Amino acid sequence: MYDFDPSTYQPISPDVSVEEIAKAFQSPRQQTEGVGLRAVNRSEFTLIAPVIQPTGPAVFLERAEKACIEAPYWENRLGTVHDLRVALVNDGHQVLFCATYSDEFKPYVIDVIRFATPWIDHMFNDVAAGYPGLASDQAIDYIAKYQVQANVWYGGPNPEATPRDIGKAIAVAAAFDDLLDSAQS
Repeated sequence: MYDFDPSTYQPISPDVSVEEIAKAFQSPRQQTEGVGLRAVNRSEFTLIAPVIQPTGPAVFLERAEKACIEAPYWENRLGTVHDLRVALVNDGHQVLFCATYSDEFKPYVIDVIRFATPWIDHMFNDVAAGYPGLASDQAIDYIAKYQVQANVWYGGPNPEATPRDIGKAIAVAAAFDDLLDSAQS
Protein backbone atom coordinates (compact mmCIF):
# COMPACT_ATOMS: atom_id res chain seq x y z
CA MET A 1 0.00 0.00 0.00
CA TYR A 2 2.69 2.48 1.01
CA ASP A 3 5.88 2.26 -0.98
CA PHE A 4 8.88 2.14 1.31
CA ASP A 5 12.25 2.00 -0.39
CA PRO A 6 15.06 2.33 2.17
CA SER A 7 17.48 3.36 -0.56
CA THR A 8 15.55 6.60 -1.24
CA TYR A 9 13.54 7.17 1.95
CA GLN A 10 14.20 10.27 4.07
CA PRO A 11 12.96 9.96 7.70
CA ILE A 12 10.92 12.79 9.22
CA SER A 13 13.61 13.41 11.84
CA PRO A 14 17.31 13.69 10.94
CA ASP A 15 18.02 12.00 14.30
CA VAL A 16 16.48 8.71 13.09
CA SER A 17 18.24 6.46 10.60
CA VAL A 18 16.55 4.80 7.64
CA GLU A 19 17.69 1.46 9.09
CA GLU A 20 15.68 2.12 12.29
CA ILE A 21 12.59 2.99 10.24
CA ALA A 22 13.05 -0.12 8.07
CA LYS A 23 13.35 -2.34 11.15
CA ALA A 24 10.02 -1.05 12.53
CA PHE A 25 8.07 -0.78 9.26
CA GLN A 26 5.01 -3.09 9.18
CA SER A 27 4.06 -2.96 5.47
CA PRO A 28 0.37 -2.11 5.86
CA ARG A 29 -1.90 -3.38 3.12
CA GLN A 30 -5.58 -3.14 2.35
CA GLN A 31 -7.94 -5.75 3.81
CA THR A 32 -8.68 -8.73 1.59
CA GLU A 33 -12.49 -8.56 1.77
CA GLY A 34 -13.30 -5.16 3.19
CA VAL A 35 -12.28 -1.66 4.02
CA GLY A 36 -9.38 -1.11 6.41
CA LEU A 37 -5.66 -1.56 6.75
CA ARG A 38 -3.90 -4.74 7.79
CA ALA A 39 -0.38 -5.34 9.12
CA VAL A 40 0.71 -8.97 9.44
CA ASN A 41 -2.19 -10.48 11.49
CA ARG A 42 -3.75 -7.23 12.78
CA SER A 43 -6.39 -5.09 11.13
CA GLU A 44 -8.07 -1.79 11.78
CA PHE A 45 -11.79 -1.09 11.61
CA THR A 46 -13.10 2.48 11.58
CA LEU A 47 -16.75 3.46 11.25
CA ILE A 48 -18.15 7.00 11.38
CA ALA A 49 -21.95 7.15 11.41
CA PRO A 50 -24.38 10.05 11.70
CA VAL A 51 -26.15 10.52 15.04
CA ILE A 52 -29.89 11.07 15.43
CA GLN A 53 -30.47 14.70 16.35
CA PRO A 54 -31.22 16.07 18.86
CA THR A 55 -31.73 12.97 21.07
CA GLY A 56 -28.95 10.60 19.96
CA PRO A 57 -26.04 12.19 21.85
CA ALA A 58 -27.91 12.08 25.17
CA VAL A 59 -28.97 8.45 24.62
CA PHE A 60 -25.37 7.48 23.80
CA LEU A 61 -23.93 9.25 26.85
CA GLU A 62 -26.60 7.70 29.08
CA ARG A 63 -25.59 4.22 27.87
CA ALA A 64 -21.82 4.75 27.69
CA GLU A 65 -21.03 3.73 31.27
CA LYS A 66 -22.81 0.37 30.98
CA ALA A 67 -21.26 -0.21 27.55
CA CYS A 68 -17.79 0.49 28.98
CA ILE A 69 -18.36 -1.75 32.03
CA GLU A 70 -19.41 -4.63 29.77
CA ALA A 71 -16.86 -4.05 26.98
CA PRO A 72 -14.34 -6.63 28.28
CA TYR A 73 -17.04 -9.32 28.49
CA TRP A 74 -18.33 -8.80 24.94
CA GLU A 75 -14.95 -8.22 23.34
CA ASN A 76 -13.44 -11.26 25.08
CA ARG A 77 -16.25 -13.38 23.60
CA LEU A 78 -14.83 -12.44 20.20
CA GLY A 79 -11.27 -13.21 21.27
CA THR A 80 -9.74 -11.23 18.42
CA VAL A 81 -10.01 -7.60 19.56
CA HIS A 82 -6.84 -5.84 20.75
CA ASP A 83 -8.45 -2.49 21.47
CA LEU A 84 -11.69 -0.65 20.88
CA ARG A 85 -12.98 2.89 21.28
CA VAL A 86 -16.38 4.40 20.61
CA ALA A 87 -16.95 8.14 20.89
CA LEU A 88 -19.22 10.96 19.88
CA VAL A 89 -17.36 13.35 17.57
CA ASN A 90 -18.12 16.59 15.71
CA ASP A 91 -20.23 18.03 18.54
CA GLY A 92 -22.28 14.85 18.81
CA HIS A 93 -23.23 14.73 15.14
CA GLN A 94 -21.30 11.51 14.48
CA VAL A 95 -20.34 8.38 16.40
CA LEU A 96 -16.85 6.97 15.86
CA PHE A 97 -16.23 3.22 16.31
CA CYS A 98 -12.60 2.07 16.00
CA ALA A 99 -11.10 -1.34 16.69
CA THR A 100 -7.85 -3.19 16.16
CA TYR A 101 -8.36 -6.92 15.75
CA SER A 102 -6.62 -10.09 14.60
CA ASP A 103 -8.10 -11.80 11.56
CA GLU A 104 -9.50 -10.83 8.20
CA PHE A 105 -12.42 -8.42 7.80
CA LYS A 106 -15.24 -10.83 6.98
CA PRO A 107 -14.63 -13.28 9.88
CA TYR A 108 -14.33 -10.32 12.28
CA VAL A 109 -17.67 -8.82 11.24
CA ILE A 110 -19.36 -12.23 11.35
CA ASP A 111 -17.99 -12.78 14.89
CA VAL A 112 -19.15 -9.34 16.03
CA ILE A 113 -22.66 -10.13 14.77
CA ARG A 114 -22.59 -13.61 16.32
CA PHE A 115 -21.10 -12.75 19.71
CA ALA A 116 -21.69 -9.06 20.45
CA THR A 117 -25.03 -8.01 18.92
CA PRO A 118 -26.74 -7.07 22.23
CA TRP A 119 -23.80 -4.89 23.28
CA ILE A 120 -23.35 -3.16 19.90
CA ASP A 121 -27.11 -2.60 19.63
CA HIS A 122 -27.09 -1.09 23.15
CA MET A 123 -24.63 1.55 21.93
CA PHE A 124 -26.12 2.20 18.47
CA ASN A 125 -29.93 1.76 18.69
CA ASP A 126 -31.64 5.16 18.96
CA VAL A 127 -28.21 6.78 18.55
CA ALA A 128 -26.88 6.15 15.03
CA ALA A 129 -29.17 7.42 12.29
CA GLY A 130 -30.60 4.60 10.20
CA TYR A 131 -28.90 1.88 12.28
CA PRO A 132 -30.87 -1.32 11.54
CA GLY A 133 -29.50 -3.48 14.38
CA LEU A 134 -26.84 -6.13 13.89
CA ALA A 135 -29.37 -8.96 13.55
CA SER A 136 -30.91 -7.18 10.55
CA ASP A 137 -30.26 -8.23 6.96
CA GLN A 138 -29.26 -4.59 6.34
CA ALA A 139 -26.48 -4.59 8.98
CA ILE A 140 -23.65 -5.36 6.54
CA ASP A 141 -24.86 -2.68 4.13
CA TYR A 142 -25.01 -0.16 6.98
CA ILE A 143 -21.45 -1.02 8.01
CA ALA A 144 -20.23 -0.75 4.41
CA LYS A 145 -21.89 2.64 4.02
CA TYR A 146 -20.14 4.21 7.02
CA GLN A 147 -16.86 2.33 7.30
CA VAL A 148 -13.73 4.26 6.34
CA GLN A 149 -10.11 3.25 6.01
CA ALA A 150 -7.53 4.87 8.26
CA ASN A 151 -4.81 6.80 6.49
CA VAL A 152 -2.31 6.34 9.32
CA TRP A 153 -2.43 3.24 11.49
CA TYR A 154 0.09 1.26 13.54
CA GLY A 155 -0.66 -2.41 14.22
CA GLY A 156 1.19 -2.39 17.55
CA PRO A 157 4.21 -4.38 18.63
CA ASN A 158 4.28 -8.01 17.56
CA PRO A 159 1.41 -7.69 15.07
CA GLU A 160 1.49 -11.43 14.45
CA ALA A 161 0.22 -12.11 18.02
CA THR A 162 -3.51 -12.49 18.61
CA PRO A 163 -5.17 -11.57 21.94
CA ARG A 164 -5.34 -15.30 22.72
CA ASP A 165 -1.58 -15.64 22.03
CA ILE A 166 -0.89 -12.70 24.34
CA GLY A 167 -3.14 -14.14 27.06
CA LYS A 168 -1.38 -17.51 26.85
CA ALA A 169 2.05 -15.87 27.02
CA ILE A 170 1.04 -13.91 30.12
CA ALA A 171 -0.34 -17.07 31.77
CA VAL A 172 2.86 -18.99 30.99
CA ALA A 173 5.01 -16.15 32.34
CA ALA A 174 2.91 -15.98 35.54
CA ALA A 175 3.14 -19.76 36.03
CA PHE A 176 6.89 -19.61 35.49
CA ASP A 177 7.21 -16.76 38.01
CA ASP A 178 5.18 -18.80 40.52
CA LEU A 179 7.45 -21.80 39.91
CA LEU A 180 10.55 -19.69 40.48
CA ASP A 181 9.03 -18.14 43.61
CA SER A 182 8.16 -21.55 45.06
CA ALA A 183 11.67 -22.86 44.25
CA GLN A 184 13.18 -19.96 46.22
CA SER A 185 11.01 -20.63 49.28
